[in-house]
Amino acid sequence: MYDYKVSIHNHLDSACRAFAQSHNLEQLAKSVGMRPATLRCKMNPDQPHQLTLIELIAITDATEDPRILDGMLRQLHCQPSVPVNNATMGNMQFCALTAAASVGAIAGEAVSTEQMTQARRNQILDRASDAIRSLSLIVYSVEARFQSAPVFAAAVDIVTTNATGLM
Repeated sequence: MYDYKVSIHNHLDSACRAFAQSHNLEQLAKSVGMRPATLRCKMNPDQPHQLTLIELIAITDATEDPRILDGMLRQLHCQPSVPVNNATMGNMQFCALTAAASVGAIAGEAVSTEQMTQARRNQILDRASDAIRSLSLIVYSVEARFQSAPVFAAAVDIVTTNATGLM
C-alpha cells in the first residue's frame, strides 16, 4: 500500500547534529534520565550508539523540538511531523503568520548567492518544515471547526453537490 523509500542522504544524522548544537545536552540528558555522555554519543552519528524509539519520544517530549523526528521522516521521504494537539482556532492566525514568514525566508534564501553551508541548509529545511507544519495545523483547525457543526457541514455538502449540477 505504501512505498517508503529510504533516502540516500542521511537526513537523520544531520538532524541529530543540528539538534545537539541547539540544545544543552547535559541538562536534557538529566531531564530524560540518561547520562550526558551517553546522550552525546547517541547524537553523534560517528559513534555506534543510537537512540531508541523510547528515548526519541522522551527527548521530543522534553524539548518540544521535532527536529530529530522530522529528520527520520525526511529519511523516509515523508513530510514533517505535525502536532495536531496544537490545532486550535485560536492558533490559526499564528499558524498563518508563521507559514507566511517561513515561506518568505525561504524565498529570500532562494535568491541568495551565499555558499550553501550545512548550517544554512539546516536553516532552510527547518523553515520549510515549520511552513508545512503550520499549514497542516490550519487544515486540521478548519476541519475540526467544520466537523463540530455537522448540520452546517451537511448543508454545505448538499449545496456544493447540487451547485455543480447547475453549472
